[in-house]
Amino acid sequence: MGKILIIDDEEAIAWALRKACEREGHTALVAASAEAGLKLAAEQPDAAFLDVRLPGMDGLTALAKLKAISPRTAVIIITAHGNLSTAVKAVEGGAFDYLAKPFDLSQALATLKRALERNTVTIPVVPNISLDTEDELVGRSAPMQAIFKRIAFAAPTDACVMITGESGTGKELVARALHANSPRRYKPFLPVHIASLNVNLVESELFGHVKGAFTGADRARPGLLTLADGGTVFLDELGDIPLPVQAKLLRVLERQEVQPVGGSELQRVNVRIISATNSNLDDEVMAGRFRHDLFFRLNVYPIHLPTLRDRTGDIPMLAEHFLRRFATAGTRPQITEEAFAELRKRSWPGNVRELKNALEHAVISARGEPIRPEHLPLPSDLGRAQTLRERLSHLVRDWARDRIVAANPAEPVELHAALLAEVEPALLREVLDQLGGNRLATGRWLGLARATVRKLIRKYDLEPASDADDAEEGVPGY
Repeated sequence: MGKILIIDDEEAIAWALRKACEREGHTALVAASAEAGLKLAAEQPDAAFLDVRLPGMDGLTALAKLKAISPRTAVIIITAHGNLSTAVKAVEGGAFDYLAKPFDLSQALATLKRALERNTVTIPVVPNISLDTEDELVGRSAPMQAIFKRIAFAAPTDACVMITGESGTGKELVARALHANSPRRYKPFLPVHIASLNVNLVESELFGHVKGAFTGADRARPGLLTLADGGTVFLDELGDIPLPVQAKLLRVLERQEVQPVGGSELQRVNVRIISATNSNLDDEVMAGRFRHDLFFRLNVYPIHLPTLRDRTGDIPMLAEHFLRRFATAGTRPQITEEAFAELRKRSWPGNVRELKNALEHAVISARGEPIRPEHLPLPSDLGRAQTLRERLSHLVRDWARDRIVAANPAEPVELHAALLAEVEPALLREVLDQLGGNRLATGRWLGLARATVRKLIRKYDLEPASDADDAEEGVPGY
């Protein structure tokens, strides 16, 4: 069993952690300030929970002093105000892990168990680099706290990182954060948007070419991988890389060598490759359109970004962040609670990028007044369609789950037929009503024969509003 130091000025959290540790058989030492905690650190605890915001000395400053007093102590940083900078500083300072409040005690104990088993963490220390305001990753939600921690762990290494997520979730921002907080930060960061490149020139753009390699190559030209030597290359829309180019990219990853188009000599390069995609590369690998060995080589450390729908609690913080950027002449646009409520209701299929554009639209429309709901652009059709699809999907899944749970496992229910019996009458009734009871037109809209429509009308006891189903003329939509 271990000796655990708990440094937190919130009595309830300190008490809960102490009780949880003691139940596990550990000895707990508790302090309400960093100064008091550093005195207890002289007892060489095996692990420590250290809050960031403390009266007097802050937790990140105390972290370095604690590690100097007791180098073997595995420190778990805890905070209710975490961001990327906090996560990076914690890792740089030698913290074992990082927990964002509120957290479950089971999560804290699981982290403590790993800390006691490993006791120390060896991550290269790099000076902290703050991102420019425009490149800041914003969010306090649990999904974003997890992202900050993964960035902090991966940034100091040279491991390939694959960033996935829907369009507009901030994949390039994550790539820039990884580079900015890495030892390569003073070298180039080159984003390569594969989808924007001419498919016939992707190889030349990435690897360069020699003079005369192809028509129009009147001089040698280095590729982006060579230009980024010592730095980071960010390959966006990875799935669009042509299959023949993938083999050469694999060579870069395995041997750090580049062969220009038309050239025979290999050039040594030292680049870190970060990639991103919003498509399912597993499907591309299965279909043979993407090399499985390249996929596994690029996907060493995956980071999957949450959608804005999965972190709606961050919307007010994101909105304030963007409104500060849209400030003119020292005046920051204001936003009403009603507008905030409208922002929270939307599905945001374009994610953070769509939110940013909507707020910029609202600032222009408001003309200096506080932003109200009417200043926001109308929700996109894509958003409405996605919301409807999501609702239907959830309803169908709930319906199926309820019936499976309620049924005898040994006697499966014919769910497909049962679902049709649920939805078919409503669909048929609505189409009939919209088309004035015309069974011929109804059949066309449903993709069914007129005789089938008549059978279904009898089956569900539905009487059309009109019997004009044999007439071709006057059929809506034809």
